[in-house]
Amino acid sequence: MFIGLSMWSFEKDAFTRKLSVADFIRYAAKEGYAAVELLDCFLRETDEEILAVKKLAAECGIRIGCYSIGNDFAQRDEPVRKQQVGYVKKGIQTASKLGAPVLRVFGGSQKDGITYEQALPWIVEGFRACISLAEEKNVVMAMENHGTLSGSARQVLEIIKKVGSAKFGAAVDLGNFLLVDETSNESVKKVLKYVKHVHCKDFAPAPADEMRIFTSLAGKKYAGCVLGEGVANLAASLRLLKKQKFSGMISIEYEGLEPASAGVPRSLAFMKKYIKG
Repeated sequence: MFIGLSMWSFEKDAFTRKLSVADFIRYAAKEGYAAVELLDCFLRETDEEILAVKKLAAECGIRIGCYSIGNDFAQRDEPVRKQQVGYVKKGIQTASKLGAPVLRVFGGSQKDGITYEQALPWIVEGFRACISLAEEKNVVMAMENHGTLSGSARQVLEIIKKVGSAKFGAAVDLGNFLLVDETSNESVKKVLKYVKHVHCKDFAPAPADEMRIFTSLAGKKYAGCVLGEGVANLAASLRLLKKQKFSGMISIEYEGLEPASAGVPRSLAFMKKYIKG
């Protein structure tokens, strides 16, 4: 396994255009990362830009290890779900053009009146509609444990097994399991053999006066923090992945309260204790 960096770690600077995709790639290469994770919210996806980004990464000697999109199959209306299938297929095409072996995907986000049981067949049907293209382009779709409709280890396992393809697996977010009140390393154990991509993220109990908080299903309040300074038990999860001989990307996804310029380097220092390169 190797250390990568998600551009989401710099999302504030990226959304305000203080940091471009090119700036991010150069930064990651300079800091010694093996790979980067890019997101469609920061990329226009024109052929010209995709080619330029791929060329720059090659010049910098860094891999594009993952491309991430924000699809949502938890939609009542079939035409909307079909639009989402098209969106995922476009993501597969872009990942292939970038040379990224993995496309990070979501199951769906919670909406009033939609239960997991209702959303499950929509999510499975949506991913199955994309499998043939993923096989053709040799891109693995890795679904993140995100939200309440695909956030628990049980939900992730059920969706993966129902989709039933070698081109579909888990993008394990080591912090997000806390938001469904699961112990991260215990959840990782359950999905271990299906892991295709990893987000290394940490949360700490939120300060009482902090506005930027994440609330778990049980009402626990968390705030993002530097890796290793929270309660996600990252060390145990990383040891599990190492024992499993996971060979993919461990992508730092920093969502801490400190500026990324301070939090990301300290997070990298933590990661280097467990992973070389």
